[in-house]
Amino acid sequence: MSFSSLLGLPAGLQALSFNLVDDMLLIEVASTACESACPVCQCHTSRIHSHYSRKAADVACGGRQVRLILHVRKFFCMNPDCPRKIFTERLTAFLLPWARVTTRLSQEVEAIGLATCGRLGSRLGARLSIGISRTSILRRVMKLASKTTDKVAHLGADDFSFRRGRTFGTVLVDLQRHRILDLLPDHQKDTTAAWMKNHPEITHIPRDAQRAVTCSEPV
Repeated sequence: MSFSSLLGLPAGLQALSFNLVDDMLLIEVASTACESACPVCQCHTSRIHSHYSRKAADVACGGRQVRLILHVRKFFCMNPDCPRKIFTERLTAFLLPWARVTTRLSQEVEAIGLATCGRLGSRLGARLSIGISRTSILRRVMKLASKTTDKVAHLGADDFSFRRGRTFGTVLVDLQRHRILDLLPDHQKDTTAAWMKNHPEITHIPRDAQRAVTCSEPV
């Protein structure tokens, strides 16, 4: 089994070397794809413009935090009609553009945030060798709110803090699908009532965020 397979790297990425610095595992990774598709016109090209490096945090390994140093490339777009002349190769399934954490680490943090909360999630993350602040956990959970809201019968609602206990909002959760539906800008009952008027199908509303997120049985 290769070192890349052991790390669970996707096809097209290869681990080159690793080094332990201050109890953090630094792993150099390179892209091995022969070509890349332009994000604008989707035309494939193999003409390389330049190379550069980017860093991203990854899931822990052996109880140590992992930092990937990715050596990726920029390509020329050979489509004369495309407005993008130079583009950076995409690693979308593994690492989103401009992201500083891998997709799989982001999913772990989201799961911790949904199961606990910001402060407790930060403590649990430290025990799991995931260095992340409580505010970062809350931001990731907030991004899970759906842009479009389907019908919901069992609604969970509770308060959360935007700024360390100073500014509060309301999180609304679908209890049956265990999914965040919306984040309201305050915790006033009139704001929540206005949202609920658009969903007359609601039948149950427990007032408990922890239960709203983790409940596995209809309430």
